[in-house]
Amino acid sequence: MGKMIFLAAIEDELIPLKSCLKQQGALKGVEIEFIESGAGVIDSIIKLSKQIELSPIMGRVILLGSAGIIGKKFVPGDLYQASVFRWGSVGLALGQGYLPKSLYSDIPAWVIRGFSHCPEEIPVITTPEITSDEKGAYALEKRYGICLENLEAYGIASLFKSYNLPISAFFSVTNRVGGESHQQYLKYRQLAWANLAKAVRSILERWHDGR
Repeated sequence: MGKMIFLAAIEDELIPLKSCLKQQGALKGVEIEFIESGAGVIDSIIKLSKQIELSPIMGRVILLGSAGIIGKKFVPGDLYQASVFRWGSVGLALGQGYLPKSLYSDIPAWVIRGFSHCPEEIPVITTPEITSDEKGAYALEKRYGICLENLEAYGIASLFKSYNLPISAFFSVTNRVGGESHQQYLKYRQLAWANLAKAVRSILERWHDGR
């Protein structure tokens, strides 16, 4: 397997996975690195750009994070993996702004398949801010369909694309996108991070063992 690099916006999202890997023992022959990218599109691009310039990324990269869900039943802690990274906004969804399609084109994710319990694939949109009202949530669903909302994914994927580096991404759901987004995030974030750690550990074991 070589080297595995796990990215997350904040340290708190990585702590459960670090603990899980430490308790169960490292995978034989696998070097693991954890990188905190910073929150939001701008901070994550700046921080990771500096990281890549100082120390080129060499290994399999997996972005981990929490996300809101749009167009599908909200189940706290549900797990998904990105099929494609997409830029979006409530303004675009409501027709209040214009953006040429060529400016922020969709970026395919490196999808992990063939293992039991691999999370369902789903598009991930990145918006400038967390959507916090029902009108905005409905507009996003109408424009983008079933998807996840995450604040860093597109920026990170775009940066990696510029370096011709593939990236996979796993997300755990903390909220339904809408009026209660922030309150639900605060309530369910610990559950989401713990479920994400367990799922990633399981996939790594099967991947490592060739199952």
